[in-house]
Amino acid sequence: MTTQFVMHGVLLVALVGAGIWDVHSSRVPNFVTFPLAFVGLVFHTFSDSGNGILFSVEGLGLGFILLIGFYIYGGMGAGDVKLLAAVGAVVGPTNVFMGFLFSSLLGGLYALAIMGWHLGLAQTAERLKVILVSMVLMKINVADSLEQTVLPKLRYALVIGLGTLLGQGVHWFKIF
Repeated sequence: MTTQFVMHGVLLVALVGAGIWDVHSSRVPNFVTFPLAFVGLVFHTFSDSGNGILFSVEGLGLGFILLIGFYIYGGMGAGDVKLLAAVGAVVGPTNVFMGFLFSSLLGGLYALAIMGWHLGLAQTAERLKVILVSMVLMKINVADSLEQTVLPKLRYALVIGLGTLLGQGVHWFKIF
């Protein structure tokens, strides 16, 4: 129990650090993601939790796979992908998937809030209607052809951190 407490403390510090760094510099640095992944792999390799390195490698791989497509298509930075992979190395495949689901929901709300703040509710609703209708009914993506309005970059490390915390949910309360 004490080692899990320490491990989740390390995870929490890394998530807070990544979120703060992302807000200030629009980057998630490797000096946060790589050591977190390494610590997760080592912890599960030698811990008595019975999870083993396979548990950690599966979580790391799944975290990477879940976000790499968004990076490839320009929806997020590589640091965000590496952060979710590192989280997966710590929490394993099931919990990284739960964190991803919560992060996806929070990320959508976050994006809508940013659009609403900068464009207003009416223009945001109109854009969403055009995008959804084009994607669902016409099977095309017209998002690129919409009037180009400069919106601030989303700081997705914050969302990954919150999604991870929500995904851990009851598990965190047992430890803390």
